[in-house]
Amino acid sequence: MLPRCIKWLLCILFLCWNLSCGQIFKAHRDSYETHSPLPFPSCHADNIDCLRRGLRTFFILMDSGHLGMRPVDPTIVNSVVVSLPEQRVTFLMRRVNVTGAKWTKLVERRFQLRNFMNGVIFNSDLHVEGEILMSIANRTQPRTSYITIDIEEVESNITYSWSGTNYNNDDYILIGPERIAVRNRRTPTYFLQPDKTTDSRIVDNILQLQPSVLDHFTNEIVTALMHSVVENFRLFARKVPVKYYFDYSSFIL
Repeated sequence: MLPRCIKWLLCILFLCWNLSCGQIFKAHRDSYETHSPLPFPSCHADNIDCLRRGLRTFFILMDSGHLGMRPVDPTIVNSVVVSLPEQRVTFLMRRVNVTGAKWTKLVERRFQLRNFMNGVIFNSDLHVEGEILMSIANRTQPRTSYITIDIEEVESNITYSWSGTNYNNDDYILIGPERIAVRNRRTPTYFLQPDKTTDSRIVDNILQLQPSVLDHFTNEIVTALMHSVVENFRLFARKVPVKYYFDYSSFIL
């Protein structure tokens, strides 16, 4: 009689343990979720506020080197050249340091443009510093100074083609070549250092007489910056499935 009771007791204990462990494992399975590898939710393609929040986070990811992307704030532009053939004058800016890119704002997101292109319009406030040299045809040595430029509300109109691809059951975007058009909504402001040298005074006089020089400088600098931004987008899109940053129900190719 006693062995039979022990056998029943062992069966009851085994059954209880099995039921309790099963509930524990079930609870763990039910609570497990797949998390996005990005610190922001996927956006509807036409939800501009969501896209703006995503863009701000994206610039932070760029500056942290996420997924191998190159930081863009600050950006170093090696050199920019502007020539005035009629005046026989050439300006060179070199070792140009550009800051403020991470505060770039998304103005508009556009789809189905001409030639199956898509696009974005960015608005940026940038601070630029670098060495400026002015070469004159009848002078062997260039005039040299250091310039600081504030570029406010500059618009970058970026258009590009894209296509989709599938890898391991995930969809990815392939971004094609981009075109960038820059427009200064405000006239850039600047000052030269040191401000009382002969070279600085002469360079300043020419810049005052030829304000288009600053426009050309800012256009080239902003274009170089935005090419770096798009290249980071291109790298990001190749590595992160679309589902993590675009809502499929609103995804437009």
